[in-house]
Amino acid sequence: MYRKNGKLLFGILFAIMFLVALSIILLEQIDINSMKNYETAKKLPIKIENYQEEEIKIQEEESLNLPEYTNLPREWKGYTVIGKIEIPKLNLEKYILSETSEQALKVAVTKTAGPRVNEIGNLCIAGHNYTQTFGRLKELEKGDILILTDTYDRKITYQIYDTFKVSPTDTSCLSQETKGERKVTLITCTLGAIKRQIIKAIEVYD
Repeated sequence: MYRKNGKLLFGILFAIMFLVALSIILLEQIDINSMKNYETAKKLPIKIENYQEEEIKIQEEESLNLPEYTNLPREWKGYTVIGKIEIPKLNLEKYILSETSEQALKVAVTKTAGPRVNEIGNLCIAGHNYTQTFGRLKELEKGDILILTDTYDRKITYQIYDTFKVSPTDTSCLSQETKGERKVTLITCTLGAIKRQIIKAIEVYD
């Protein structure tokens, strides 16, 4: 009787020890695999969660494979050219300069905020209220189009979806919250510089 109980007890103890040993082996293997996964993950590029940043990165990489300034001058009257704007309704065609200053605004229109030309974001372009620049923006209406050409000779058509006026201190039109869209904001002064005329346009998809 004692021998049977002893064998049974021994069998139970052996089974318990076996399960404990197996658990230890499995835990060690999990730790090893976790460490391997961690080391592998460190070598991988960081995933960009923001789809807008990822799209911009892809566009920049694609741009590197294209020749630049094939149909645009690098400079215009001493200023760097970053693109060209065309507004068919106004029969207007102007180079876009990289910097905004009183002198630059006298020779063309300029970038005031936003991404590069034809990239995702809200490209804001300012021009004086001269007839030969942005003096006729008030004639534009919803549905009218404008065309932007960048330094890689890529042309994108944008359609106007809003026109309004703001005070000179209101900078909300410069916001870069575009939900991954390409947008353009045109800015000029009204007569007497009392208000700012704002034209909003968004990319037209085929």
